Amino acid sequence: MKRKQNSREKICDAALRLFTQKGIKATTTKEIARKAGVAEGTIYIYFKSKNQLAYEMFTEHMNHFRELLKNSVISVTDPLDLLNKLIRTFYQFAENEPLRYSYIVIGHHSELEKMPKPEPKPKDIFVEAIKRGIENGKFRNIDPNLAASYIIGMITRSIMFYKNGLLKCSYEELIAETENCSKRILSE
Repeated sequence: MKRKQNSREKICDAALRLFTQKGIKATTTKEIARKAGVAEGTIYIYFKSKNQLAYEMFTEHMNHFRELLKNSVISVTDPLDLLNKLIRTFYQFAENEPLRYSYIVIGHHSELEKMPKPEPKPKDIFVEAIKRGIENGKFRNIDPNLAASYIIGMITRSIMFYKNGLLKCSYEELIAETENCSKRILSE
């Protein structure tokens, strides 16, 4: 049983690397198998298709990311501290787990729409934090989904600009500025 588990992990690791380098569509199962060191048919023991592999990996990484966000704020009660902790955790995830982060970004274009609508997503943690702040009178009355989209968009674009060398600040300065801008978005 352990051998099969190792093969599945090797396939997922190889697919993650190839999907983030070449994209999901441009990657073939033959390339995944070669990189994983398994026969191409081995992929089909675990996944019906490359599309199922891509989707399962996407949901796995999204769930992992959502749990990181959720766990980071378990003991935080102040809405602004809650939001700042979510922002910091988001940046830390991108920095500490760059392949997972990159795959989530790539997968948004093809895999997110396949997820069932009620399935909780990382953005829902932000939405709930913003709702709490509105209810407590700490944040202005704004659509929580809209506010979350502004904040998450700011985070993802700034990470991209930072990684591409377009920003000349430290990562810590980037995080602090995002916290400040988010506070302004939610202030009266």
